[in-house]
Amino acid sequence: MKPPRPRRSALLASGLAALLAAVALTAATGCGEKQFTPESFIEAMNDHGATLELGPVLTTNPDGIEVHEVTLTKVAPSATGEGADTEGENGAASLLVFDGSGDAEDEFDRCNTAPALTCFRAANAVLRVEDLQPSDRARITTAVQGIANDG
Repeated sequence: MKPPRPRRSALLASGLAALLAAVALTAATGCGEKQFTPESFIEAMNDHGATLELGPVLTTNPDGIEVHEVTLTKVAPSATGEGADTEGENGAASLLVFDGSGDAEDEFDRCNTAPALTCFRAANAVLRVEDLQPSDRARITTAVQGIANDG
């Protein structure tokens, strides 16, 4: 006589329970959104084609967060990947890197209310640019999306 086999539904239920436990464990151990330093944010953006340069600390905001100058190159890649002169000069750009993504989200929301600023957020970093040219906007948007896809 053959030994009894577990029913398929019992196997599926135990597999589902194990998967849910793994997901709960991952959430409990704090695996979350990436946390950037100013340097690692610029590096990640440049890995995705942004061509940004981190400058000196311009000031410190009232919450003690350093505001870094950021320089955008004057050459934006075209659809063929070749460099082309941008339409004009971008305004000033700055980077704030917060201790947590909640504070960055608050800054991003505040930044978006300023009519002259174009704001980008990735995890705990907020990039603010005045008078951003369309080709540079596309390049930076693509880089931010690339960071998001990196997980």
